Amino acid sequence: MIMKRWMKWLLITLTLFLVAGAGALTYVYFNTGSLPEQTNSLPLSDKIQEAFQEKPELDEQVVQIVGLGDSLTKGVGDQGKDGYIGYVNDHYFESDQNATVTLKNYAITGSKTEDLLKRLEQETVRNGVEKADYIFLTIGGNDLFGVVKNHFMNLDQQYFTLQKKIYLENLTTILATIRNLNPDAPIYFTGLFNPFSKAFGDIPEMNEIVDDWNQGSRSTVSDTTDATFVPVADLFLESDENLLYEDAFHPNEEGYHLMGDRIVSYLKENNVANR
Repeated sequence: MIMKRWMKWLLITLTLFLVAGAGALTYVYFNTGSLPEQTNSLPLSDKIQEAFQEKPELDEQVVQIVGLGDSLTKGVGDQGKDGYIGYVNDHYFESDQNATVTLKNYAITGSKTEDLLKRLEQETVRNGVEKADYIFLTIGGNDLFGVVKNHFMNLDQQYFTLQKKIYLENLTTILATIRNLNPDAPIYFTGLFNPFSKAFGDIPEMNEIVDDWNQGSRSTVSDTTDATFVPVADLFLESDENLLYEDAFHPNEEGYHLMGDRIVSYLKENNVANR
């Protein structure tokens, strides 16, 4: 008797459970138009494993580069007209840093330091410098070789000494102006080289003058926050290959590539040091 009563309650309970389940399915069907879909959900451990295997999407790096100065930054002598900045862009920012580069080159052929100071007063140039992530600069070659041009028949040391003083004063103001416009962008200043060492034979006095000006430039650049002096005189002095354009003054394509490669080495060195 007890067994029959127990079986009776079990059947009633199962019946109620089935009715409730059928009601739930009916509600879902009439409210969604279909029965609930089966999901191929992974076990939690598999989901965690998948999350670690997925490569995170990196934000695209956009780098704004500004070029300032004279014909060396302009790229005169390079048939591709990209100069050392084009090489640096291709072999460092795009290939090594995987960056999209925006380049604004404000360099003008024939510029002296006094010309660059005036250029830095122009609103377009100032805006470009303010927004720059990196600034590349060459200046001083026309200041130096202007002495050679103006005193060719009487190249007395005093003329170079006087012009060097003016040059370094202007360079100090140039770097201060750039840094006031943009406190953060690294500045890469490429030094001078002696183009006459191959065209007119090795003239020790001219090499010494170029070295003297480079030492002054290096010292001035080192006084500026996050500014790097990049020497290139040795590249042209020690090479057995012709690194000059047909004008025997500006670098050719290979000359610019060597300059760019030297700058890239300094960029990488500074990048590692700042990590």
